[in-house]
Amino acid sequence: MDAEAMRATLAEIPFTRELGLSLDRAAAGEVQMTLPDGDANRNLAGTVHAGLLFTFAETLAGVAAGLETLEQAFPFARRAEIRYKRPARGAVRGSARVEPDEIHRVLDELERNGRSELTVRAQLAGDDGEIVAEVDIDYAFRPHPGI
Repeated sequence: MDAEAMRATLAEIPFTRELGLSLDRAAAGEVQMTLPDGDANRNLAGTVHAGLLFTFAETLAGVAAGLETLEQAFPFARRAEIRYKRPARGAVRGSARVEPDEIHRVLDELERNGRSELTVRAQLAGDDGEIVAEVDIDYAFRPHPGI
């Protein structure tokens, strides 16, 4: 799936559309996205809400997991571990990458077994460029109904 098709897919999901996420780069298993700054994103301390950081990271990792596989199967998050490094302020930029050999493994397992698994790491950086959180998410891939 190319970047424009993934942008269209994200725009169809009310939750991600409401967050105002932008897909800045999506190519060859590498994804970069931005969570915009906004009053609704802040907690009582004036920093970006921890739950929103997790939601952004899971969306980012899910896009990376699904970029080359979404036409064959859905990635479903099964387990996640987030490590908050420091408070985030302003817009948050995120990146996630899935190596090509991992994509090939997942696609091969889907073809042979109808299912696969993959762990994706996402990193989030605050408006100063410093890492504010890292998350590892385990995905289970299941075929679309009717495939």
